[in-house]
Amino acid sequence: MKSNTFSTKGIVLKRVNVGETDRIINLLTQEYGKLTCVAKGVRKLKSSNRAYLEPGNLINAFMIRTKSLPLLTQATLIDDCSKMKQTLGSFRQLSQMLEMFEKLFVEQELEQEIFSKVLELRKKISSSTASGIYIKEALTEIITGLGFQDPKDSKYLTITDYISALSDRKMKSFEYLNVK
Repeated sequence: MKSNTFSTKGIVLKRVNVGETDRIINLLTQEYGKLTCVAKGVRKLKSSNRAYLEPGNLINAFMIRTKSLPLLTQATLIDDCSKMKQTLGSFRQLSQMLEMFEKLFVEQELEQEIFSKVLELRKKISSSTASGIYIKEALTEIITGLGFQDPKDSKYLTITDYISALSDRKMKSFEYLNVK
């Protein structure tokens, strides 16, 4: 018999407020790819999961399968991104990285190598040691690892334009990652 509960390690990509106390959370996990779940009551002041479900945080999430979206019942923090939010440059890099991953990944299992590159890129940005060149190279490796054309071989000047074209949705973050 299949268990109704499961746990997974993932990066919080995005959160959307629903109702008075709930949130829809998008996670990037290795086992499930981009996973959308519901966190009930997480916006209450006394919620223990409130601070853990901030975009950019690396968490271990415990969930229950339901007929629609999985229900996130508990989260433990593995690595927070508070250091990334201290400078404007690293905050910009973090927000753009999360938006790109939100648009690139789909709900399917990721290869270990790609998920490791995502975690490595997140770690470099969090330690403020990531240069623009390193970020461009890492994103290019992730994009080609997912089976897309190399951004340098495309007609687009920036990686953000390229990802916008792939996802048919305009990017909201700043453009600083020139391809050529």
